[in-house]
Amino acid sequence: MNNKTNSLKIINSIIKFLNEGFDAKKSLEMTAKELKLSEKKIEEVNKNILYDGINSLIICINLFINQEMKAVKSKDFKKLRVNEKIRFLILSRLKIIDKFFDRKLIFKLVVKQKSISKAGVMLFNVSDEIWHLSGDTSTDFNYYTKRIILMNVYSASFFYFLQDNSKEYLKTKDFIDKQISYVLKFGKLKSDLLNYIYSNKT
Repeated sequence: MNNKTNSLKIINSIIKFLNEGFDAKKSLEMTAKELKLSEKKIEEVNKNILYDGINSLIICINLFINQEMKAVKSKDFKKLRVNEKIRFLILSRLKIIDKFFDRKLIFKLVVKQKSISKAGVMLFNVSDEIWHLSGDTSTDFNYYTKRIILMNVYSASFFYFLQDNSKEYLKTKDFIDKQISYVLKFGKLKSDLLNYIYSNKT
């Protein structure tokens, strides 16, 4: 069993016990018993994954997903328009969550954070990673507006994805398309309004 597979088994076991109501320390004890972990491995998990309980566990899960995201881009990715890249990356991230984790347990884990600020930071980091992978290099005010808008699109898509049992995530794909379309229409409306205001200044 390779390190990646072993780490995923440990993380998913901890998530399972956390969602059964145990705290981080007890969840690791239960995981150690279930997977027959050595004392050395338990210390390693405490140091590298559970050093800040649920918060650090979620950080580790996101780091894993980010690594997987870097491998999903095809050679034709650069040819896509920005909105197509964002659509592809959002859906790819959701697919990775579904491939390696239980999507509903992941959602429950995030809710267990009980910190709106930390959940917000996590969501901003997810949004930032998607923009980074899309090739965005903005450093001005647009840097923040793009990420805040994408935070809303991604969170809405994730909530929809939780209940989607359609083949090949077809319903989620359609939902993401509609979300991005709304953003594009709003952006155009905002641009047209500003142009109208400035062109009619006396």
